Amino acid sequence: MRTNGKVAAAVVAASALILGGCGGDASEPAVETVTETMPRSESPPREEAREAADDEARGEAGARQEVDGDDPVFAAIDAVLAERPGAVVVGIDRDDRESYDVDVVQDGQVVELEVGPDGAVREDEREGDDDDVRDAQAATVTAVDAIRQALEQHPDGVLDEIDLDEDDGTLRWEIELDDADRNDLVELDLPAT
Repeated sequence: MRTNGKVAAAVVAASALILGGCGGDASEPAVETVTETMPRSESPPREEAREAADDEARGEAGARQEVDGDDPVFAAIDAVLAERPGAVVVGIDRDDRESYDVDVVQDGQVVELEVGPDGAVREDEREGDDDDVRDAQAATVTAVDAIRQALEQHPDGVLDEIDLDEDDGTLRWEIELDDADRNDLVELDLPAT
């Protein structure tokens, strides 16, 4: 899909150059059109992306320290991925300051987990939500990466909730950040592909 985006960008750029040279009065000011998109993660094809995500999850502790704020959600994610290697996080909801409900896709099922303040992971329930499974397979931006992006934009925030959601053909991470006093700070939608 990234190739299609590059081709589209090249077509737009070529069209602008061609149309810029066509007609018009030399006294008219040139109008420049700039289209910006959110940067996509430089992700390899799906299978390689999954391997990279697994490698990232295993080596995540050192990299997470670079995120300002040291949000405790990263410890919860580490606990989940340590207990469930290969799982894909599709949702997190903070219950209180140190407890989280974490939804992962593993083995074709959505598994709802609870992570306590001590890092203990307990399975709450399993369900076969085809939409969540499909979305997890299609996502090229991990929950960790999306949370990092949100915290880079709002360094005083802490994660309240994140959900992988598809709407009108667009897969995105819906993120809610709170301030240190647990007041709503901001809601963000970041691309998941």
